[in-house]
Amino acid sequence: MTNTSLRRVLHVGSGTLLFAIPLGSWSLLRSALAALVFVALIIDAARITSPRFGSRVANLMPVFRPYESSRLSGATFLCVGYFLAAAFPEPAPVAGILVSALADPAAAVAGGWGRKSAEKTLQGSLAALVVATGILTALRLPLLAVLGGACTGAALERWSGPLDDNLLMAPGVTMIVWLMA
Repeated sequence: MTNTSLRRVLHVGSGTLLFAIPLGSWSLLRSALAALVFVALIIDAARITSPRFGSRVANLMPVFRPYESSRLSGATFLCVGYFLAAAFPEPAPVAGILVSALADPAAAVAGGWGRKSAEKTLQGSLAALVVATGILTALRLPLLAVLGGACTGAALERWSGPLDDNLLMAPGVTMIVWLMA
C-alpha cells in the first residue's frame, strides 16, 4: 500500500469514531476526541522538535507529507476538527464528521486521476459535493441542510488558504447542518 493510499484509508477509517455513540454516548465520543487531540499534539510536538523521533514516527507510520515535517500533521488537524464538530448539539456532528471522513478522500481520489501535482481540482470538488450530498441525504436531513452542508463541505475541501481543510470541514459542515436542520 502506498503512503497516499494509507493516508486515505486512515482518513476514511477515522469516521469509525462515531461508533462511540451507540457503544457509549456523546460524552464518550467527546472524551475520546479530546484524548486523541491531546495525544496527536504531543506526538506532533515531539516529531517536529526532534528530527530523530520524527524520522522514527515517519518510518512507523509513513503518511506524513514533506511539508508536515515542520508543522502539525493533517491527522492532528482532523482530530481537532472532529473535536470542534462534536461540541455542537447532536446529531449535527455525525453529519460533519462523516462528510469530512468520506468526502475529503473521495475528492483526493477523483482529483488525483491522471495528475502528478497536489493541486485541488474541479473533479475533486465535484466528487466531494456528490459524496457529501449522498451522506447527508442518507442521514435523512432536510433538503436545505443537505444542500447547505454538501456545498459547505465541497467548498471547504477546495480551500487552499492557510488553514488545513481537515481542520475546517467537519465543524463547518456541522455548523451549517445544525443551523439549517
